[in-house]
Amino acid sequence: MQARLGLKIFTWLALGASFYVVAQTIPTLAKEPPEERATAISKLPNKILWAWKRAEDLSTIDPHKFGVAYLACHVFIDGDKVKWETRNQPLKIPPHTVVVPTIRIDIVRREKPVLSEQQIEKIAWHIGKAASVPNAAAIQIDFDALETERGFYRSLLRHIKKTIPSTMPISITALASWCLFDNWIADLPIDESVPMMFSLGRDRDKVLLYLQKHHDFIDERANRSLGLSLEDTGVNELMIPIARKRKIPVRVYVFTRTAWTEKKIRAVNSLLGKL
Repeated sequence: MQARLGLKIFTWLALGASFYVVAQTIPTLAKEPPEERATAISKLPNKILWAWKRAEDLSTIDPHKFGVAYLACHVFIDGDKVKWETRNQPLKIPPHTVVVPTIRIDIVRREKPVLSEQQIEKIAWHIGKAASVPNAAAIQIDFDALETERGFYRSLLRHIKKTIPSTMPISITALASWCLFDNWIADLPIDESVPMMFSLGRDRDKVLLYLQKHHDFIDERANRSLGLSLEDTGVNELMIPIARKRKIPVRVYVFTRTAWTEKKIRAVNSLLGKL
């Protein structure tokens, strides 16, 4: 593996009551073969905090134990148009923290979306730009999909794969049902599917009953990752023991409805233990 151009990155550091921007120089790595994606995603931290659309101060986390998946861009598909909002809320993290830029895609329902090849190209371009930030270990796509929209997202993911570096893993968030009895994601060109075990909606009882009995998801990739909410204690009490019993490492992404605090980070450590 050979390094080429140096790249300046800027990281927030806490000094007393103030925050300062510090410049560092790290190598930009040459591209490696596509099979390296599996190795790359296996090296992600097993505890990743989601930082959503608000200011977040995660400057006290241990970057050797935690990664941060942050909302980098919000894409809106509106008829034949594509609109986007890049993150403008501050995110404070320690130097060398592994990050997973996350892109949320929403379809505006006031008129029928076109879902064209031109829209795919525009969205993929923005995702490629988000993937180019320093310390990005993977890119994550967060979306909902009606049955009629699944072909569009399948094509989009294929296009993204061509847009980002060949070693960059693609992660998606997935409804729990997509990893079970509606497993349409099985053939998607992705490296990680994160089953969202919170806000389960009308499938909640069905999903929980299945997992109580069978423990594993039907989609094998979903057994390597887990998405939890700090506030959904009932689901967490079921899923953490299941994850601990698996013979493979399980990466847990944790969401919270309000801003992260040191108390919440301690709660994550307590919840996940040595998982």
